[in-house]
Amino acid sequence: MYALTYERRRLTGIRSTWLILLTVLLVDAVIAALTVRQPALAQPVRVLTAGVPLLPLPVAALGAGAVGALSYGHEVRYPSLRPLLLPARRRLALLLAKLVVIGVFSALLAAATLGLDAGVYAVVLHRVPAPSPALAGFAALVVTAGWIGLLAAGLLRSASAGLLVLLTLPVLVEPAVIALRGGLAGQRTTRALARALWPVGGSRAWLYGPLSGLRDTASLSPRGLVLLVAGPVLLLLLGYLVLLPRRRGV
Repeated sequence: MYALTYERRRLTGIRSTWLILLTVLLVDAVIAALTVRQPALAQPVRVLTAGVPLLPLPVAALGAGAVGALSYGHEVRYPSLRPLLLPARRRLALLLAKLVVIGVFSALLAAATLGLDAGVYAVVLHRVPAPSPALAGFAALVVTAGWIGLLAAGLLRSASAGLLVLLTLPVLVEPAVIALRGGLAGQRTTRALARALWPVGGSRAWLYGPLSGLRDTASLSPRGLVLLVAGPVLLLLLGYLVLLPRRRGV
């Protein structure tokens, strides 16, 4: 409980958390407004998730990952906290508290962006967007991004490295999605991967990056979606727990 209280106060007491939150909401609303005005791209899921041009993840997932990665650096920047974290059990308690707080923050961020984008959709098109199973995948993706940013930064002891891991993982996740859907080898797999990475017509193929619209997660089974979301988190968590007893700091 002490670790949870500390982490909650730390997260809400630093300026970067609120700057990232406001930036994500503003950029997300702008992207949703631009997308909904294009008839070819105005699908409800595309608008609500706000796929960002040339970025591998939605803005909300990137914001959650940034907050997660930065949450690790606080204890590194202030050496006076290190003597308090010498026992491994305290570092483990702090890690669990960070996972809980970042998970709650990421889920609230996903809900806020979905509500904001749904408002933009309703105002522009004068109708309420229909719910979709992909929106649950979007929320899971945002929470996962926050955890990956946190665990990668903790494992590599660098917030920048945590963000880099977050940005490169979708390149590995897309082939995993195709494999879970039963993609075939050879040219058919190549064509399927190309359609996953660039689903829009050739003239606009550059516009959206992998997973920006959650095209493939919507058709996965619940078990496949759980494996897709939990796999990277469990691998990073395992690596962190292996190194935890060998470190004297966080």
